[in-house]
Amino acid sequence: MADLENIDWYELKSRLADFATSELARQKLLDLEALSDSAQAQSSVRLVMSTTAILHTGKRPHMESLDLFHNWFSRLEKKATLRNLELRDLRHFCHEILALKEVLSQIESPALDELAEMLMPAEEPLSAIDQVLTSDGNIRHDASEKIYQLNNERNQKTQELQSSLDRLVKDHDLDDVLQEKYVTTREGRWVLPVRSGMRHSLEGVIHSASQSKQTVFMEPQVVIPLNNRLRQIEVELEEEVDRLLTELSAYLFSQAVGFKESHNALLSFDVQLAQAQLSLKLEAQSFEFSKDEISLSELRHPLLILNGVDVVTNNVNLNSEKRILLLSGPNAGGKTVLMKSIGLALQMARCGLPIAAGAASKLPFLNEITAAVGDEQSVDENLSTFAAHLKKLDRATHSVGPNELILIDEICGSTDPEEGSALARSFIEVYLENKCYAIITSHLSALKKDWDPDSGLMHGSLEFDAHRGPTYQLFEGMPGQSLAISTARRVGVEDNILKRATELLSPETRKYQEDLKELEGLKESLHRIQREAMEEKKSLHANKMKYEKLLAEFEKEKDRKLERTVKEASKIIDLEIQTAKVQDVFRKHEQADKLKHDLPTIVKKASGEPLGPIDTAEQFSERFPPGSKVFISGVNQDGIVQGLPNSKGEVPVLSRSMRMTVPWQQLRSANEPVNPTREILRKTGQFSNSPTDEDHKIDLRGQRVDDAIQELEIQLDAAALHGQDRVKIIHGHGTESLKKAIRTYLSRSVYISKWQAGTPKTGGDGITWAELN
Repeated sequence: MADLENIDWYELKSRLADFATSELARQKLLDLEALSDSAQAQSSVRLVMSTTAILHTGKRPHMESLDLFHNWFSRLEKKATLRNLELRDLRHFCHEILALKEVLSQIESPALDELAEMLMPAEEPLSAIDQVLTSDGNIRHDASEKIYQLNNERNQKTQELQSSLDRLVKDHDLDDVLQEKYVTTREGRWVLPVRSGMRHSLEGVIHSASQSKQTVFMEPQVVIPLNNRLRQIEVELEEEVDRLLTELSAYLFSQAVGFKESHNALLSFDVQLAQAQLSLKLEAQSFEFSKDEISLSELRHPLLILNGVDVVTNNVNLNSEKRILLLSGPNAGGKTVLMKSIGLALQMARCGLPIAAGAASKLPFLNEITAAVGDEQSVDENLSTFAAHLKKLDRATHSVGPNELILIDEICGSTDPEEGSALARSFIEVYLENKCYAIITSHLSALKKDWDPDSGLMHGSLEFDAHRGPTYQLFEGMPGQSLAISTARRVGVEDNILKRATELLSPETRKYQEDLKELEGLKESLHRIQREAMEEKKSLHANKMKYEKLLAEFEKEKDRKLERTVKEASKIIDLEIQTAKVQDVFRKHEQADKLKHDLPTIVKKASGEPLGPIDTAEQFSERFPPGSKVFISGVNQDGIVQGLPNSKGEVPVLSRSMRMTVPWQQLRSANEPVNPTREILRKTGQFSNSPTDEDHKIDLRGQRVDDAIQELEIQLDAAALHGQDRVKIIHGHGTESLKKAIRTYLSRSVYISKWQAGTPKTGGDGITWAELN
């Protein structure tokens, strides 16, 4: 595990998991491991690439209902009668099935058909629930004929009872009897507040008294029959509701197999959609598995891309003749980043993910990755950093064959250079004999020479421009200088120290550096040729984009003109139909209708096609109008657009109560997409989705305890005000202090009737579900 952690694999998985919309899918992504063989991995990559077609529709279906599936489904399996809140959760589950099916109906993808077939026809159970419950989870007044009649009778009896009591309140003979002139309820019965000393002046039943004992609440004798009937109606209503919920639950039990299969399908789609979102963010590509080569074109480090860094791409080529790449060059030149990029690409491939490299890439399906990167010292095992490093190098000697990868950063660099070089060469020779792949970085000069051309080792270096500094561009076939003295000069070390350091170099080292200077000159020539080729490629790409943009604008203008022409023709024809003579109306209408029918149909660009690049602030405001969710690269979190760009191209955004103005270039599609379920269902016109169908979500991760509790109070106020039944509080694990403080607060909050920690089936212990009074 430490091997993969050292190459940033767990950080990448965490960023991948953030794209999931359910905690269940998030946990599956955090637990993502290598697949059993290359066939499974290749199949997974194809499926992820196919799933991007869903995202190209502009909608990312949510599967938030999965986190509450276990609560109601476990009771359904036991044939229990589901409660209103559980039926509301089931309703939300059906909505998300329908929304996903609606999005899938817009695309053609044989790879997704098998999963799509697992989705049950959710219309029937949803219709059955909607016949009984309103969208906010209450029983419908017309859920059955009996409920309808009982509700009407209750309203009628209530009006009669209130009229009787109102007459009593207004009766001047009772002015001295009543404490206050109002009507209230006690123990479910309508009563009047009567002065304690005057209770014998009014015939009726006492139900309770005030704390001061100065007032008793009496039910007058005249309204007792009405109150009795109202109580009887309430009992009959409860019995009828229980009967309906029991029948509904029995019907839903018959659909249990469909619910379970749909749950599995939704979970799979949530995982795949998260993987597809990551792939789109990385502009990741499919690849080909190969037994005898690593060929990575335009390779990039995925985390740098996600952090908004302008990444330099590199090409890496290893094969059966050259299996080990020995990287050398200056500090901060990008050697470790390149090594991690290679390791991540091969790890992503064995886990069935598209990689952050070009589509022509080829690589082996690895059995294992051994990485000696970072500080490996262990106090428990009484190991120094160097001793732990040597243990990792020794373990790597057991890696044999082309399905093993070794990654070593600064091999034997933390000891005497002469002994370190000898040890390093000895280890590398074993790795060469074992015919495994390896990427090794080193500053040791002795490792940069005297290798047999047929040994299987290839030198590589990352370019360092004397004026621009590191360019992070890989050159295969030649070692690089460590440039310690040049680096010291660049950071401002005094000249006398640099001059003395140069004098202290041995004649052999000076001769070696002179030889390397000749190589550097050759490398600069190669780089100039490569740079010119890249500039030519960029120019061609820019021209291609320019012409594609012009073509798209032409198509839009053509569509607009055609649509305008058709509308004008339609208006003329409609006018002719309206003004036609009565005796010829049917004949002329028929002719005009036929003419309208024969008008050309406007074929618009499908919304499923990928959206083009944004080049101006105007295009940004069209793509992201006020209210849109965006990712703010400067603060590395999502926010909401608050208005249009100003004259400088700056956009007002709100993120976690912070208001800021950000250049539109620093904004892009949100990491956490807005839930489109309600909009999708509204467009279908079949079912409505209420805001109360989804739980209020309170995300308190990363906040200090005091700030989190203050935010929680505000959010609970809002949830209570909007009639929410339940809230989902996301706090994570961290040091446990935030989680404990939140749960302690919930235990004493007047808003909360009960709370429950998330289980592995309801999102995990990093969240808490709280039901409101």
